[in-house]
Amino acid sequence: HWGGGLPFYALMPEIAAALQNAYFDTAASPFLYDPAIFQTVANIIGPNKILFGSDYALLRPRRLLRQARASGLPASDQAAIICGNAARLLGINKPAGAEIIETAR
Repeated sequence: HWGGGLPFYALMPEIAAALQNAYFDTAASPFLYDPAIFQTVANIIGPNKILFGSDYALLRPRRLLRQARASGLPASDQAAIICGNAARLLGINKPAGAEIIETAR
């Protein structure tokens, strides 16, 4: 749920330092924000700190994938958010389901 707005506090240096090991998920994003939230939060904390989450069964993952695609982020940042960041964080070499990135376009 994008940390309930917490990423915006990362503009304060002391908060940014405290959030050094924090990640933020995209769950329920279409209910809360327009697609610009992806670019806005990526500009503040970096796209490498955002994890894809759909809030399934409330929202189907496809809806979040569409929102991520509409965000205007570069494809490499989208791929990182959708599966790359979680794979890196969990130590997974090749993320299972990575093919959905291509098929969801």
